[in-house]
Amino acid sequence: MIAGSGHPVEERQVPHGKSCRKSGRANPLPATIHTGDEGFGREYQPTKAFFSFGTTWIAPLPVGLLRNVEKRMKKTVYLIEYAVIRSVSFFLNLLPLSLALYLARPIGFLLFLLLGRSRRMALDNIRQAYSSEKSESEIREIARGAFIHLTEFGVEWLSMPRMIRHPEHYLVTVHRGDQVQAALQKGKGAIVLVCHTGNWEIMALMGGLLVARPVGASVYALARPLKNPYLYEYALRLRGGMGLKSIEKGGGVRETLNCLKENGIVCILMDQRVSEGSIETNFFGRPALTTSLPIIAALRLGTPVFFNFLHRTNDCHYTMSVEGPLSIESTGNVRTDIQVNTQRFVDRIETEIRKKPIHWLWMHNRWRPQHGSKD
Repeated sequence: MIAGSGHPVEERQVPHGKSCRKSGRANPLPATIHTGDEGFGREYQPTKAFFSFGTTWIAPLPVGLLRNVEKRMKKTVYLIEYAVIRSVSFFLNLLPLSLALYLARPIGFLLFLLLGRSRRMALDNIRQAYSSEKSESEIREIARGAFIHLTEFGVEWLSMPRMIRHPEHYLVTVHRGDQVQAALQKGKGAIVLVCHTGNWEIMALMGGLLVARPVGASVYALARPLKNPYLYEYALRLRGGMGLKSIEKGGGVRETLNCLKENGIVCILMDQRVSEGSIETNFFGRPALTTSLPIIAALRLGTPVFFNFLHRTNDCHYTMSVEGPLSIESTGNVRTDIQVNTQRFVDRIETEIRKKPIHWLWMHNRWRPQHGSKD
């Protein structure tokens, strides 16, 4: 009997293990389903989901309807995230950049305290990277600094609209940018290696405006799309304002090679964990999966390879340093050449990170193995 209803309740046995779908998923309902005397829910429907109050199962709903509700909820969350971030961006662009960065620092410290999982990831990565080189207090100081720097990165990214409108106020100079321009005259494109130090988005802005645009070259970046489609579309518009075009990692190898054949500049994050097309390298004394695409393209097409590093001055101006073209070892043994040259690229990144460890993304699960859990 349903409590408070006065109606008798019929019990029906439903065999366990009955498939809910063709995929063979086990029946999620209990062996006994209680139904009212009107026969409501009397027939078990594999395509319907049941809600329960206590031990009474009621209100069957089509699974398709639930999926539509879930999609709508996710879309609503994405829209709210997008609206909040655009509102914050509008507010920050009204402030001087120096003040916006100043306000970001206590927020970064607060995130260090609140984001336990990311904090533990950063601390563990720093401990293993520096082993006996750093004390525990120094390790925690680096981790806090990394969170603060990441918050500053976010403020700078949200301030990109004004940098695009008035680049002369923020983008001071590019050291040796003419080396990339000279390399493009050979018609084989250019590969620019970057890493998660400084602000790689501003680096792309400077590369597009100050290096590629003067010689009429196109700039591409190999990157993962954001989960939020509205934010990703906004990011693409910002990058488009810099003259930067995105290459999504799914099927990015062929597109990257095509862009280089068209004499374009392709920017690749060299310190990001990738599984497809990667090789194992030594990074801070630990094995790390690293993309082999840059050296494969260099060996196959003869494309010159460069490094780019960005630095922010105390007065909120930015300078970019270009290194290269890099010397590529080519012995004829392709497998060995890929391993040796990729390791050299990784060693150069490690050297740069050690100069200012708080400027690197330590909360990234860089050393996750081939089949390890996701970030």
